[in-house]
Amino acid sequence: MKLNSLGRTDLKASEIGIGTEYLFDQPKNVVNSVIHSAINNEVNYFDVLFSVQHYLIKLASAFKGYRDKIIITGHIGTTEIEGKAKRSRSYKECKKAFLRILKLLEITCVDFINIQYLRANEFEKIMNPHGLMELALFFKEQGKARFLSLSTHDLSVAKQAIKSEKFDMIMFPINIANHRLEGRDELLNQCLKHNIGLVAIKPFAAGKLLKRNLTTTFAKYQTAGLSFKKKIPSDIKPSHCIYYVKSIPEVSVVLMGVKDTIELNENLSYLTMKESELDYSSYIKIFH
Repeated sequence: MKLNSLGRTDLKASEIGIGTEYLFDQPKNVVNSVIHSAINNEVNYFDVLFSVQHYLIKLASAFKGYRDKIIITGHIGTTEIEGKAKRSRSYKECKKAFLRILKLLEITCVDFINIQYLRANEFEKIMNPHGLMELALFFKEQGKARFLSLSTHDLSVAKQAIKSEKFDMIMFPINIANHRLEGRDELLNQCLKHNIGLVAIKPFAAGKLLKRNLTTTFAKYQTAGLSFKKKIPSDIKPSHCIYYVKSIPEVSVVLMGVKDTIELNENLSYLTMKESELDYSSYIKIFH
């Protein structure tokens, strides 16, 4: 699998990364099989979204023995309430939650500490004293995180993050469905200009692009700003969606969520397919 530079960092990430959200409620043996199969397929980028105990314990088991071979992004912005993740912007709560990630994963440091899912009106708040940016910098100074990242579904937030020159990486939705999103090309250009790593989230638009032959409503968070209805082609495959995103040169990593090895193998099938089988041009026309 191709390795890409992650912006101005010294890290080389696999062009495909694994988001672990859909492993949250899966049993330990499934989590192990997905993570190990991904690593065996040369995936080295893994996103740890929550600070929930049962989820982290399963990931710790899967990551054991592989820490020096993988890149881990750990998020701040949620805490645990009764075994579920709850959104939080509290410095105190998020500090405790991040320390839980390190402890339960049995690691001393994450490669990226990511300020999670920022909404349009939150950027200034997290950049203020005692905000989450201060917390992220605190952990970086302590050696508990190497680089800083931010994730958002909002174009204006992503642009503010780049303009601030504080972040080494941005996580942002990129998929066939937002091919026509106004301002997306400018964002890609800015990431390139400022040498910021770009992790493309939602390559399947939260699964909406794979609801074949159905008329589906796309929400703004799935497309980074567009809301519309479309009938999904009957022949679109995960490989088309992934190949589209990875063909965008500014994208460092395509982050995909899978719930089992069946989905993982289906998604990674693009690696052995001919370019003619991966042609996505007809799908772009549908969403243009």
